[in-house]
Order: sequence, then structure tokens, then C-alpha cells
Amino acid sequence: MTEPLVGRCHCGAVSIAVPTPPREVPQCNCSLCMATGFLGSYYNPADVSINGGDACDAYIWGDRMIAIWHCRTCGVGTHWTPLPGTPPDRMSVNIRMFPPEIWETLPVRSIDGRSF
Repeated sequence: MTEPLVGRCHCGAVSIAVPTPPREVPQCNCSLCMATGFLGSYYNPADVSINGGDACDAYIWGDRMIAIWHCRTCGVGTHWTPLPGTPPDRMSVNIRMFPPEIWETLPVRSIDGRSF
């Protein structure tokens, strides 16, 4: 079994472990991702471990399908989770929290979040 990959917010209050590196870099063009630089890679919530989640606050907007979490100390967007009543099989982790060598050479997949 391989060790999980661990990423951290800027101040280190929140760390997130994922089982595998992402295969691609999904780049969303919605107004929030464009403003914050969030690059979210998708995982099954059961496969993600979040330490320091109590140091996060949620931002909910638009279609009210997801909660976008950020560290309340340093402000880094850490992940998003589905809200109740939406499919619970996918969440997104900000891969910019991980060392760049893990993700910076991966293929980029554009997501048209602006049109949702």
C-alpha cells in the first residue's frame, strides 16, 4: 500500500490526505474559481481525510449544490463538499495545497462552470 499524499493550507491549520495523485488538472472558469485560483481535483469523499476541518468555514452560493471550504486563518480554499440532497459520491480537493511537482505537469481539462 502506498502512502497517501498530504497537502496543507498556507498556515498549516488544515491538511488533506488523498490516496492517489490526480490524473488531470480540472480548471473551472466559474467566477469563484477564477477569482481564487482554486484547482479542484475530484475524489470520492470516503477516500479523503481532512485534518483540521474545524478550522474551516463554508461558503455556499449559486445553485446551493456544494459548500466551498476555506481555512479561516489563512483564507486558502481547501475543498468543496456536496450539500444534502445532492449526489454524495464526489468532492473536490484544491490540488494547489500539494507540492507542485505532483500536479503542475498534468494535462489540464477545462470545465465550463460559468455556464451552469
